[in-house]
Amino acid sequence: MDDFVIQPLRESDLSEAREVVREAFATFMGAAAPGEFWNDRDYVEGRWRAEHTAWFKVDINGQMAGVAGVARWGSHAVVGPVAVRPAYWERKLAKALMAAVSGQLDAWGIDHAGLFTFPDSPRHLGLYQGFGFWPQALTAVMARAVEGQASGSAPVCAALSQAQRQACAALANEAAAGLDPTGELDAVERLGLGANLLLHGADGELEAFAACHFGPRSEAGEGVCYVKFAMVSGGDEASARMERLLIACNDLALAHGQTRLMLGVNTGRRSAYQYLLSAGFAIQILGVTMHRGSGGYDQPQVWICDDWR
Repeated sequence: MDDFVIQPLRESDLSEAREVVREAFATFMGAAAPGEFWNDRDYVEGRWRAEHTAWFKVDINGQMAGVAGVARWGSHAVVGPVAVRPAYWERKLAKALMAAVSGQLDAWGIDHAGLFTFPDSPRHLGLYQGFGFWPQALTAVMARAVEGQASGSAPVCAALSQAQRQACAALANEAAAGLDPTGELDAVERLGLGANLLLHGADGELEAFAACHFGPRSEAGEGVCYVKFAMVSGGDEASARMERLLIACNDLALAHGQTRLMLGVNTGRRSAYQYLLSAGFAIQILGVTMHRGSGGYDQPQVWICDDWR
């Protein structure tokens, strides 16, 4: 076997890293036209440029053979993508990349980490189980058509204040101790990946927020407004808050010429999952979440939309 080297991913590597990710997933998923796969979205550059992530690459004889990324959400983290060029499958490079990712999780002092993978792939399950990640509930990536005419001005927040950022983190902390996804909001704002929505109740308190992607530089895909992370405050009024947030997301999509609204929800968050089904969302992709550590938030009473892809 050729010697390989694990190093941090650099800015000059981004173009090649995107090709590695596209080639790996197109091949595994059997894309009919691999050269056209995911040309309308980017799972690498926006994440690499975000301040809350770390990235690694593996080189063999001067060629990039694989990449892996991980995002920190407070004391939680989300791993992915992990991708190896098909020509280098069976050489344990994904294992080497995961070792680097695990080292980063330890360096950050993460309490809970998760990832999204293919539920019907023993190879993927085995790889991640070797690093202490264990499968739990399915996650559904869901979509519905953007509907009607805008009901009003979507409550877009162009520049988050420190107080707003703290309010979003506090709301997330209600769902899981230490959860802080504000890095996703910051990335949307700073890198121009879409728009952030903040909804407040009659008392002025924050009741919901969403980081939404759209456009070719984002993770959304053509014609899609993709809700990367969203949550509403729980309790008896949670479904009404979710309805208001989805109306705002629909208005945002309309305002930017998008035709589909897409989001993910873990089926362990049963109330949110059932509500989205009743609201006309249909499953597009099913994945299984795998978890390392304790403190995850896939609980029936948690109203968070994300999918960890």
